Amino acid sequence: MTPPEVQRYLRRATVLLAPAPARRVRAELHGHLHQSMLDARLRGLSEAQAWAAALHDAGPALPAALRLARVHTLGHVLRGLLVVGALGGAAYALQGSHPLPPAPAQAHP
Repeated sequence: MTPPEVQRYLRRATVLLAPAPARRVRAELHGHLHQSMLDARLRGLSEAQAWAAALHDAGPALPAALRLARVHTLGHVLRGLLVVGALGGAAYALQGSHPLPPAPAQAHP
């Protein structure tokens, strides 16, 4: 069973992600933490000590959350910017394709 502090860490580390990617990332991160805990058990630590060591080795949840958000959302942001740029360019091109009315003739003395 996963200790509550590990579950809290997993929630905090994935708080900035959309639900579907958050579930996948939580599962992967849990696997890494579990392996780290097993490694610590092999070094002779108790299970509680091993989970604490795994969390310590993983580092604070907030920086991890920011790195995970950058990895898992940057692609969406870039795609959004490309779509906005393309739409803006198309609007500009359409705006320039309408013929301008002739300029009124001015009388010169």
